[in-house]
Amino acid sequence: MSDIFDEVDESIRQDKMESLWKRYRPFIYGAAALLVGAVALNEFVLRPQAEQARTDRAMAFETAVNLLEDDKYVEAEAAFRELAEGNGRIAPLAAQYLAQTQYEGGGDAAGATRTLSTVAAVEGSPFERLSILKTAYFSVDNQSLADLEATLGSLVDESSPLGALARELVAAKAFETGETARARQMFNRLRFDAAATEGVKRRAEIALEAIPPAPAGEEDETPDLTDAGAAPTDTADIEETGQ
Repeated sequence: MSDIFDEVDESIRQDKMESLWKRYRPFIYGAAALLVGAVALNEFVLRPQAEQARTDRAMAFETAVNLLEDDKYVEAEAAFRELAEGNGRIAPLAAQYLAQTQYEGGGDAAGATRTLSTVAAVEGSPFERLSILKTAYFSVDNQSLADLEATLGSLVDESSPLGALARELVAAKAFETGETARARQMFNRLRFDAAATEGVKRRAEIALEAIPPAPAGEEDETPDLTDAGAAPTDTADIEETGQ
C-alpha cells in the first residue's frame, strides 16, 4: 500500500510542477532572454563603445598637448577643458594641463588656480598634492607668507619631493618678504633634506650664496648632519681630541 501512496504523492507533485511551469514559463523565458541580451549588449556594444571612447580621449589629449607645444593656447585650452570637464579617468590630468595652458598662454593665474582647486578638492586623488603645490606657485606673487603657508598646508611637512618643493617655495617667499634669517635656515636644511631632489639641493646652495648672512646674534641653524645621514667633509671644522 505504501508504494501506491508514494506513486500518488509523486503524481500530485508532478501535476503541481507542471501547473507551475505552465503558469510561470513566460516569465522564466523572459528572464533568460533578458540575461542573454544583457550579456550580449555588454560584450558586443557597451564594451567596444567604452574602449573606443577611451581611445578617442587619449587621441584628443595627445592633440591638445601638441597644440600647447606649438603655442596655440586658445585651441589647447578649449581641448583640455573639454577633457577636464568630462567623466573619464584622464580628466584630472587634463585639468593639470588646462591650468598650465591658462597660466602660460594668458597669465591667468586666477583661472589656473580655480582649475586646480577642483582637482585638489578630490581627496585621495593622485593629483591632489600636485594641484596644491601648483596652486601655491601660481598665486605666490599675490599672497603673503602666512597665506602661502596656509595654501600649502601639511604639504610643507611632508617627507617627499613635493614636500621639499613646498619648503623651497616658502623659503623663497621668506627671503622676498625680508625674513632673511628664516630663509637661510630653510635653504640650509634643504641642502641635507633626504626628500629633496638634486635640483632642489643645488638651488638651495645657490640661494645661500646670494642671500646676505644673518645679522650678528642670529646665526643660521645648521642641520644635524648625523641625522641627515651625511658627514662633515671639512676636517678643519672637526675638533681633534687627545692632543
